[in-house]
Amino acid sequence: MSDLQICYNRVSRGNTVSVGGRMMADAEEVRMLAEITRLYYEEEWTQQRIAKKFNMSRSLVSKLLSKARKLGIVEIIIHDEEFHPYRKLEEELKKRFQIREAVCVSVENSENPVKTVGAAAAKYVARKLSTVKYVAMTAGTTTRQIAESFSSGVPFDHVTFVPMSGGLGEERWEIQANVVCERMAKNSGGNSLQLHAPIVLDSYEAKEMLLKQHFIKSVMEKARNAELAVVGLGSSPQYFELTESYLHGINREKDDISRRLVGDISYNYFDKEGELIDCKWNRQLISLNIEEIKRIPEVIAVTEGTEKAASLYAALKHKIVDGLVTDVHSARELIEMDRRRLMGKEN
Repeated sequence: MSDLQICYNRVSRGNTVSVGGRMMADAEEVRMLAEITRLYYEEEWTQQRIAKKFNMSRSLVSKLLSKARKLGIVEIIIHDEEFHPYRKLEEELKKRFQIREAVCVSVENSENPVKTVGAAAAKYVARKLSTVKYVAMTAGTTTRQIAESFSSGVPFDHVTFVPMSGGLGEERWEIQANVVCERMAKNSGGNSLQLHAPIVLDSYEAKEMLLKQHFIKSVMEKARNAELAVVGLGSSPQYFELTESYLHGINREKDDISRRLVGDISYNYFDKEGELIDCKWNRQLISLNIEEIKRIPEVIAVTEGTEKAASLYAALKHKIVDGLVTDVHSARELIEMDRRRLMGKEN
């Protein structure tokens, strides 16, 4: 199926012609415009070749083609249902959540859904890199997949990828922010910085002291000043896994945070109102906080799986992120969640 359709709308009435509902006095001009548009769009003649045939300048041909479109002699209709089947879904997400961009991807027949969504996000990021200097990135499986999927024939040597959080240690080294940024730099021809700090400190005082160190402070400052942030979102069950691994002594039975948290962004655990939860983990975390992330001009969330829908919904409704790349099922779940909220049926 062609993605372009040319429609000629002409009705002859003596020496005048009705074009797209307008009356014109010069039928000869209309016939010439129709012939020029036919040669250009259907026969794929160049404007120079058309100019030679009609003994006119190429610039005049260009003006006549524009005139033909304005008068309705030719209409270009884009049939993108086959090539872009989720445009309406994306438009509804943008309107409903007041975000600048939404990209929906089908993972119905995908053997690796995260890879499919990551590849779509990599293409989105590639479109943005020509106008940015710093890109802040979170750790995570999805952002790592974006880095793995990224490719470009043009090197973005003016771009520096900056980690938003400290490292996760040897057990999760392949998804930590430093590794994601390093991989993005390699595949894009850009540069990367390293944040040589753990994900969390043993005390708030230790965190404050570390953040004053120049080699930490300078990287964090560049992350804050990024023009674009690419973030993954976590679901609530991850909280106890991380606190038990990195904060020894957390008592699962006494910790009531699970009742309030819905997810995290760069390991900042937040509630359904998008507010940072006051807990030991968040207080001792080495990462940009939610307010700092919000101040980055464009924050694009990349997620896969409906188990993260609650986290993504809160991030969208409370303006933590202003764009998303996600799978179709998650997109539809977000819309359904918002419908339930508007109908007063929110859980």
